[in-house]
Amino acid sequence: MWLVVKNKFKQMKYLSLLIIFFLINFALNAQVDSIFDAKIEAEQVRDSTAQQRFDFHFYEGEKLKQTADYRSAAQQYIECLQIDSLNAAAWFELSKMYQFTSQQKNAQDALLRAVKIAPENSFYREIQAAYCIQNRDYEQAISIFESLAKKHNGKLIYLYNLLDLYNAKKLNNKTLATLNKIETLSGISEEITMLKVDFFSKQNQHKKAVKELKKLIAKYPAETNYEAVLGQYYMLTGDTVSGLQTLNNVLKKRQNDGYALLQLFDYYQNKRQEESANDCLNRALSDKNVDIADKLEPFARYINTLIDKKNYQQAENLFAELLKNYPNESEVYSMYAAYFIDTENVAQAEENLATAISLSPDNEANWKNLAEIYAKNDSITQLIELAEKAEKIFPEASLWAYYRVMGLLKLDKKSDALALIDDYIANFAESEKAFKSLILSIKADELMQQKNYAEAFAAYEKSIEYNPTNLLAMNNYAYFLSECGLELRKAENLSGKTIQAESQNATFLDTYAWILFKQGDFRSAKFYIERALLYDSNAELLEHYGDILFHLNETEKAVEQWIKSKIAGNNSEFLTKKIDTKKYFPKEENCK
Repeated sequence: MWLVVKNKFKQMKYLSLLIIFFLINFALNAQVDSIFDAKIEAEQVRDSTAQQRFDFHFYEGEKLKQTADYRSAAQQYIECLQIDSLNAAAWFELSKMYQFTSQQKNAQDALLRAVKIAPENSFYREIQAAYCIQNRDYEQAISIFESLAKKHNGKLIYLYNLLDLYNAKKLNNKTLATLNKIETLSGISEEITMLKVDFFSKQNQHKKAVKELKKLIAKYPAETNYEAVLGQYYMLTGDTVSGLQTLNNVLKKRQNDGYALLQLFDYYQNKRQEESANDCLNRALSDKNVDIADKLEPFARYINTLIDKKNYQQAENLFAELLKNYPNESEVYSMYAAYFIDTENVAQAEENLATAISLSPDNEANWKNLAEIYAKNDSITQLIELAEKAEKIFPEASLWAYYRVMGLLKLDKKSDALALIDDYIANFAESEKAFKSLILSIKADELMQQKNYAEAFAAYEKSIEYNPTNLLAMNNYAYFLSECGLELRKAENLSGKTIQAESQNATFLDTYAWILFKQGDFRSAKFYIERALLYDSNAELLEHYGDILFHLNETEKAVEQWIKSKIAGNNSEFLTKKIDTKKYFPKEENCK
């Protein structure tokens, strides 16, 4: 909600409920060799022979635990407990082994035995509380932490845990009392003040929130950020007069206070006082005390406003100021590149993305944006070079493999592309089935163009095996089977699945119609080709429509569709022959 307060919360150290959940994992992974050594004398077995046997099994359990043989380790701790059933340390270790082997109920039961035997052990109680939170038994967790907080007066971690739990249960009185206790113990601080302000804000007790902020300001009068927070709070709660007075007072003390200026920027922009808004933002950019992340969001919002108004010069002036103050921030160049993409200045977009990549090579988004520019502009050589570099940094990302393959095909380096596909199939993880299916279908399409039918069909088969929902592979395989006059029933089944999945896809409908045509079912073929023509009317569909009409003895209509196909760009010699003779001539495809 608050830009400034949000920034202040970055340094907060209290445990959230989620962190408490991790207490279990922390505790159960911790090395506890010292627990056995630190057993209180009352826990020790008096019989020396029994003690020796107990020690043997306990240390055997410890050794097995180190080798991750948790089930065997658990058995050793069970042996310990058969010797001394009241040994808390053994019950605790057994609880850990049950946890490691996913026996949650047994783990909790064993822990409770340890707690019952050694109720004074605070560590055991903390883990018990964590289990309670995991099971959403917040009342029991609260009871445990309240007991621990009372026992260890002044231990803040327990109070912070209680704070989260009270918030979860909406126990407002206890939440406030705990905040006050933490403040009494640790003194007035930014952390606790912001928590109290947030608490009072949610209760609509704005005067109390303001009082807390003024206490913080009084303690740290030189810290103008706190006064800016107060000004922001006034503005957010509708007290514009007090807000403006407070923020302007900050600027009297510190002329270019970024926090105050950003609040005034929002105010002036909402009031459509663009000159004042621009001045505040421009000045705020120079304040290095403000995190750049807090500047970029309002900056980006304002740049979009300037683009909408076609006020490009003002936008570029602001970018110049931003770059002057942050010449080595990758995100600034990314944002500048986005601006140039919006304003269709491709060269400048490429230059800024290249700079962003050089400053932060592990930000894949910049690589992707630059790749999209190269792909859109048919800068294939640059695209391949970029993909090769990116692949070394992001070896698990299949996008870069795809760009390399398609780039090589675009440059007509087909043998290199096919070899690269084979390499990816061999080396990409088995989990990358969708990607493998995609590039195998690309390979199959290319092999068909090379009339290498056997290998092409095998590649289609493997592609569909990797991904049974690869509709494009299924469509192309079905179409080429029909063109070759092979396995038409299989082709019909494959094509049928594609139109079931995408009933308005003209390409898929055309394929299905063509397979029916090849099987002599001309009326059904006409039905599906006419459906296809509802969504597209490319040259190939028009020629197929003419072929189907001819076989239904509608010769004049067939010639009409063939002529339309020719006008649409179909220069096939077969088509010309059909038009001239008013007869159908099939393309003979020898796929053997």
